[in-house]
Amino acid sequence: MAKKFHDYDALPNEAHAPRLRTEMKVVAVVVIFVLVLEIVARFLAPHLDYDRKHIHAFDQTLSQLESDALESGAPRVVFFGNSLMMHGLKPEILHDELDRLGGLDIETAKITPVGTAMLDWVYLYQRYFEGPEKHPDVLVVGFVRHHIYDQEPIKLRRLSRHFVASQDLPELWQTDLPDFHSIVQSSLCSVSALCGDQELHQRSILYCAVPDYSAGVKRNNRIVSAAKKRHAQQMGAAAPPTDTFQRMERFITACKERGVKLYFVPMPQPKVWPFNPAAAEVIENHGMQVLDARQIEGMDAEDFSDGYHLGESGGEKFSRWLAGQLKDELD
Repeated sequence: MAKKFHDYDALPNEAHAPRLRTEMKVVAVVVIFVLVLEIVARFLAPHLDYDRKHIHAFDQTLSQLESDALESGAPRVVFFGNSLMMHGLKPEILHDELDRLGGLDIETAKITPVGTAMLDWVYLYQRYFEGPEKHPDVLVVGFVRHHIYDQEPIKLRRLSRHFVASQDLPELWQTDLPDFHSIVQSSLCSVSALCGDQELHQRSILYCAVPDYSAGVKRNNRIVSAAKKRHAQQMGAAAPPTDTFQRMERFITACKERGVKLYFVPMPQPKVWPFNPAAAEVIENHGMQVLDARQIEGMDAEDFSDGYHLGESGGEKFSRWLAGQLKDELD
């Protein structure tokens, strides 16, 4: 007579349970595998793209600025922001124009990580400009509207991995993160390159493995953008949320306490965008200044490489314009 088989016979029990030693071997293999991935991620991180190279060179960039300023005795001017300032400012043209206008000598550096906004800049400044020798004399901050208001979404992985120092994590948790999940994620990203740069690793693999992946993403983004636009039009009469600028106040206060002069530069775009007077009021109430680059004489849509960033001709015009503004301010 055949032996009757029951499902529970296959379940772990005292007779069938794996030994603790076997279980620990499995756990050890998983841990080692994750550690290997983490080591690979840390090795690749500075080489993933030009932006990561730029971020990992911040300490070297600022040390070089300090060394050059000590040698020349010239003011230290850091151009700050994101890809708008990164691509828009041509340092060699700026220096040539300052020399032509009257021989103003400054030492310059660019700290312009891609895709960043005001909250990133708050923590980036606290992390990389710590110590009296690291603070510039002048910080020139380039932005468009959404970069400076509090309603800009937080890119938590990137913020936690690259811009928040470990000693500033409690401030981030208390001030900027609304829930336990965000706190846990920020903690993991702060110590793990695999976690902090996860999205970029995923994209890199997909770009290599999936034909036309990049084109598909762009097409999908256009569809999503059009859907959002239609929804906004349907909502019609709904009032847009009021912009607030508490993050910017924190940033200004941190710089002001260290004796840094701030110039905020609303960056040029193909169409002139509205700069909130409330933002200008916050800046001016703290004794800082706005250098309005939204309408530079002679600049048009052809000066933009992609409808957003300045191209070669636009970068030259912007750099010469900015040199003229700084010459008047720093003389």
